[in-house]
Parts: sequence; C-alpha cells; structure tokens
Amino acid sequence: MKEYITRGKRGYGLFFALLALIILAGVLLHPLRTLAAAQAGKESSVGMEVTYGFDDTAKGNRYLQIKVQMENRRESDFTGKLEILTTESSMEVYRYDYPVSLAALGQDEKIVYLPLGIKTDQLFVSITDESGSEVIRKRLKLNISGDVAETFVGVFSDRPEELQFMDEVGIHYGSIKIKQVFLDKDSAPEDALGYDQLDMILVSDYDLNQLSENQHQAVSRFVDNGGTLLIGGGARYKEAMGRFASELLEPPLEEAVMQEINLGAEYSQNAPQDAVMEMVCANIGLKNGATLMPGDAFPLLSYVHRKEGRIVVAAFELKDIRGFCETHPAFMEKFYTMAMGEVKTNELAQMEYSGFASLYFAVQGLINTGDAGRLPNIILYTIIILVYLMLIGPGIYLYLKKRSIHRYYMGGVTACALIFTGIIYIMGMKTRFREPFFTYATILDVSGSQAEEDTYINVRSPYNKPYTVKLNPEYTVRPVTKGYYYDSFTAARFTGEEDYKTNICYLPDRTEIKIRDTVAFTPKLFMLQKQLNKRQNPGIDGKVISYGGKLEGTLTNRLDHRLEDAVLLLYGRAVLLGDLEPGQEVKLDDLEILNYPLNYTYALAQRVTGGDQYEKTDIDDEDYMRSQERSRLLSFYLDSNLNEYTPEATIVAFNPEKKEEFLEEDDFVTEGLTIVTSKVELVRERNGIIYRTAMEQDPKVISGNYQARYNSMYTGEPAEPAIIEYSLGNDLEIMQVDFMPLSPVFINNPRYPYLNLFTGKMYFYNYDTGRNDLIEEKQSYTADELKPYLSPANTLTVKYVSEGTNEYGWDRQLPMLYVTGREK
Repeated sequence: MKEYITRGKRGYGLFFALLALIILAGVLLHPLRTLAAAQAGKESSVGMEVTYGFDDTAKGNRYLQIKVQMENRRESDFTGKLEILTTESSMEVYRYDYPVSLAALGQDEKIVYLPLGIKTDQLFVSITDESGSEVIRKRLKLNISGDVAETFVGVFSDRPEELQFMDEVGIHYGSIKIKQVFLDKDSAPEDALGYDQLDMILVSDYDLNQLSENQHQAVSRFVDNGGTLLIGGGARYKEAMGRFASELLEPPLEEAVMQEINLGAEYSQNAPQDAVMEMVCANIGLKNGATLMPGDAFPLLSYVHRKEGRIVVAAFELKDIRGFCETHPAFMEKFYTMAMGEVKTNELAQMEYSGFASLYFAVQGLINTGDAGRLPNIILYTIIILVYLMLIGPGIYLYLKKRSIHRYYMGGVTACALIFTGIIYIMGMKTRFREPFFTYATILDVSGSQAEEDTYINVRSPYNKPYTVKLNPEYTVRPVTKGYYYDSFTAARFTGEEDYKTNICYLPDRTEIKIRDTVAFTPKLFMLQKQLNKRQNPGIDGKVISYGGKLEGTLTNRLDHRLEDAVLLLYGRAVLLGDLEPGQEVKLDDLEILNYPLNYTYALAQRVTGGDQYEKTDIDDEDYMRSQERSRLLSFYLDSNLNEYTPEATIVAFNPEKKEEFLEEDDFVTEGLTIVTSKVELVRERNGIIYRTAMEQDPKVISGNYQARYNSMYTGEPAEPAIIEYSLGNDLEIMQVDFMPLSPVFINNPRYPYLNLFTGKMYFYNYDTGRNDLIEEKQSYTADELKPYLSPANTLTVKYVSEGTNEYGWDRQLPMLYVTGREK
C-alpha cells in the first residue's frame, strides 16, 4: 500500500514537471513565433503599399481617398478581397470589402473612398485570399489634427507660393486652422468624393480650362454637394473661371483695369488711405449674383448659389491682398468667413464634435417610423379578449353545467384557448415582419445638367440573427450614426482586433450590407447617393418674375407623372401650387404669396401638405398620416437644403408614383416618400428697376442677440434690444424699402405655440443727428422718408425694442426687408 502511494506521488510530480516544461517552452518560443509571423508577412505572396488623401493628410467626418498599390509575387493569379476596418462617429466598427484580382507577377492600384468618423485616427488595411485567410495586413495611422478643427483649401495656381499667406492661419477666434493643399491638372481628382476632404477650392492666376471634362465635373459636383469654389479675378478672371464662365458671367464681359479699392475703414490705423489699395480689378457681373463685399464702383466679392454650395468670385487677384492680410489678420478671417458663409464657418468649428450627429437625429425622426396600416386594431383586440374571458369564465361553465356535463370544463377551456390563439395569430399576421424591412425618404433634384438622388434608408430586422441586404451598385453608401458621446461613455481605443457589426461589401453587380450581432428592430441608417441621366428625368421649367411684392410667370411640369402638394419657394416666401399633372402649366399672377417663418419651417410644411387642417391626431385616417409624413420630409428639406439665402426659385413637390430603386431584390418590405425639387430662373428686374431682399448679405449685428439664419431675435430676460445694420446695396439708387411681416395664417396660431411675431418699437439711426429716431411702424418707406437714415454705402441701421419677454428664446420673427431701387 505504501509503495502504491509513493508511485502515485511520483506520477503526479512527473506530470506537473512536464506541464511546467511545456508552459516554459511556449513562453520562450512565443517571440520566435511572432518573429516568424512578422517575417512571413514581409515575405507574403502579395505586397501592399497604402497612401491616403492629399499628401497623407485627413480630417474626420469626410470621405477619404485611399490608394492601395498591390503586387502579386507569385507565378499564379491571385483572387481575394481588400478589407478596411474603421470606426464611425458612434465608435462602432465597420468593415469595407472590395474584390481584388491580380495577374501572375502583376501589379494593380485600387482607389477607394472611405467615410471616416469624427474620432477615427487610424485604419487597418488587409488583403485576404479566396478562403478568407489574411495574406497581409497594415495599420494606417492618419495624420488628423487633434488640437484644433481644420479647414482644407485646395489651391489651383501657377504661382502657389504667392498664396501661402493663407496657410496655417487661424480663423473663427482661433477655433479653425486653414490648411492648404496644392492641386494641378495632374493631381486633380476625377471623382467628386476625391474633393470631399476639402471645404473650399481656390482658383487664382490659373487656367481652369486645363482640367479634363471629368475633372471639371468633379469640381462642379463638389460645389453642388455643399462645397465653396472661390475664384480670383484680375486680368485672368475668364481663364480662372474655366468652363464655369459661360454659365456664370452676365454679358458684356468687361476687361480688368487698375482701380483703387477700399478694403474697410476699420483697418485704417492712422489715416483712411491705410485701407485703400491699388489693384487690377474687373467688374464681374454674375447671373443672379449677390454681393458679399461691396465696392465703390462694383462688387469686390460676389457669389451665386449652386444647389447646396456656392461659387464666390473676387474682383481682384487673391495674391494682391497678401500684404494686407499679413498686416491685418482680422481681414483674412473676415474675407474667409464671407466667402465660406457664416453658417458653414460655424458648422466647421463644431464639426469635430458633432459629426453626422445632427443629421442622424433629423434622419431618425424622418424614417424611424413605419406603415401605420400595420398597427394592431386595439378596439378589435379588446373585444376579442373580452369575449374570450366571458367564454372561459361563466360562458362555458354555465353552458356545460346546464347540460350536466361540467366535468368537460377543463377540456372546453383548453379548446377555447386554442381557438382564440389561432384567431389572434391570424389577426396579427399583417402586423408581423418576417424579413428585414426598409423605411426611406428620397430627394430627387432635377435641376442643372444632371439629376441627383439622395435617399436616406432605415433597415431593421425582426430577429437577432445576422442578415444581408443587396443594394444597387450605382449608389454610394454612407452610414449615418450619432456621436459616441451621446451614449455617455468614453471612446474606447480602436486596436483592430474588435469584431465589426456592419460589413459593406462592394461587388461589381451589387453592394451588400451585412449586419450581425444586433438586437431585433435596431435601426441602421444609411445615406445613398447617385447621379441620373437628366434626359430621363426632365425637370420643371419656367420663369419667375418677382417685382413689387408680386410674382408673375409660368411654370410647366415636364415630368411624365403627376406631382402632388407642389410649392414654389423663394427665400422666406412660398406659393402653394397644388397638384400638377404631366405637361400642366401654372400661372403665378393670381396666386397667394405666403411669408413664412425661417425659424419654424414645420409651420409652412403643415400648410403645404394640409396637416394644419386637422384638429387632433388620428392615426386611423390615411389622409392625416400621409400629411404628417409629408410634413416631416418637407420640413427636413427646408432645414437642410434651403437654410441660407438663395437667389433662385425652387419648386418642391411630392411624387407618389416613384418607388424605391436602391434594392437589387424584391424580397423586402419597403415604405417611403419621394420629393422632386427643381431650380427655376428668378428675374428681379424690370425696366432697370430691381426688387430684391436685403437679406442677400447677412445683416451686421451691432448689439443684441440676432440670428440672420432665422431672421429672429432673442427675447429672454432681460429683453435686450437688437441693433442691426442692413446692407441695401450701393449699386442701387434706393426708391423704397418694405418691411414684410409674416402672413396672418402663421400668427397667433395655436398649432405653433413657439412662433411669435416681433412686437415693440422700431428705431432708425439718423446719420444727420447721430441719434436713433422712433419710427412709425408701417410696411413701406419711401426714399424721401429714408433719406436721413441711409449711409453713403446704402446701409440702414434698425433698433428693435421688444415689448415683454418670452421664455421660449429665439422666436421673435422679425420682418423681412425688401428693397426697390434703380441701377446706378
């Protein structure tokens, strides 16, 4: 017995000794395995080099161009996938896949455009073979500024060194830093997504005609998608405009001459002449242009809108203001802000923190709904349950007892339960989803030379299992996520070892979105974009003439289908057109003009769609539900696409016949809306007399709280007056100024409790006496009445003193100013 125990102990000792030896060998051999793996990576059958952006620079919340140089080092063909792992603004991990094929001993370059989140500072790029095994992998550290928001400016110039005075300059109180990227015909992208990293493209002393047609179209789409194109004038302004010249310039085209120009009295340090410079300038007339920086003889800086962006033209060469900007940095900041627009400059300062978050919540409210027809009938369900309870209670019992067979009561209850379970199951069939389903909203813009479609989709699944949806490959796909800080947790470190939940795979014949590890009915939001053949999507044409507060002209629906709830939109004004049949013409002469609130666009949307006709919520009324859905989409469009002054007129209408085209298969339930938009020509002149809004230039706030974007003032406690300087345009001989209030339908309406019209006293600053004069409030003021209140530069300073306060804040809608004048 003792011998047996001794042998057992020796056996255990030997076992533990061998185990310790194995562990020690593993620890010692691990570095060798790691080294061998690294060596294997270096000797991989496929080589890979990765570059990104412009000169390896990047900023978050934008598409980033990634170039991957691949080399097949073996003597047989290679087929696999390029996989890029990244994070979205929500810190969710996404993977993007692209097919790769390399000939034996061949090389290839893959260019892809990847959307970045606001905190994404690195990517993991790998190539896998057909079996899914990783062949090579690289970590790509992105050169993204973490200290201050950056605005990237692409520069086309034959002498770029003369424009470097803008590089690394801080603007917007130092919260934004300008970073220049130099471009030419060889480095200019041929895809608009290649410019997505840029906020502005600057052209100065450069012939833009050198760009190819594809490169020109890429610049044009960059502007349409919200970018700013700044073109320097001077002697070569026609060449600098390139192909845009025929589209933008109003004949006759004048030659540049030497001029003395005043860049602003506020920059005169010792004498007024300190701000006066002699430069070669051109009087550049833009079709439907608006002045940003007036001059004594002609505008020094003017612009036109192009869909969501703008083209800005200076009268002078930008290099000619180099010395002045270096001496007066405040002018550099003012010049950039004027060109970019104050609204977009403010958005740039916040972009580092908000990302797509603002769009996420707007889109979520727009498409996070469903078909109201799938909602269960609560009353019918209640009746069925009451009948069931009556039967299994006294009903069956009394019936069986009366026949002395109450011993079958339990069997009767069981049968009744099965029958009613079947009834409820059948009743609920129309409310159930068996496959992933979509809700969407589409904005189809048929303006300009090409039609463009933006579609926002929300895909949800009724189960927790992984699922895949297949999309039309013509669409670009971008996730829409909220910022990580909305979930109140600290951003985790991205190591590349995390499991992705969403995989977007680009294949030649389709784009697949694969979603896994998600809870049932979790919304997944995406933005899809594509261009369409304009010949297949003719627009709505016509001409709108605005004069003396009235509209004239004719509009024609050139589309081959009916449009509903159409509305003509000017800045702060709307005309309801109703339904338009194919080929139908509408005359504007006798139609009512609504002056709508810029700070409460939902009020106009309700008016257009008929939602203001309902006193209470009624989800069983199809017309009510349709009007509410349309109101949300129209309000979303007004807030996101028409949130700045635009010199064109825009028609917006609903297309009830258009169905989704983004899916490659018809196995899914889809529910959505489509609106069609089209720009039409707006004429503001008759016999040399011009009628236009004074809001073309953002009014200057002298004191108080005023927001030009909403044309409203803050009336909290205390009620501080707002003093605002309006620029009426020094190119006009002023004849009359109109103060247009909101239309009565929007005032004191219980449906809009947060909307209030300004009430109080109004003062005009008198340039003769230096005092503010209390003015009799009326709608129009003649030139004689305004004479002491107009400055030499045709500015009018108005002091608004509100009566009382309002706890809701930015809701005192001020009147919209319109000016009538003769061209000088």
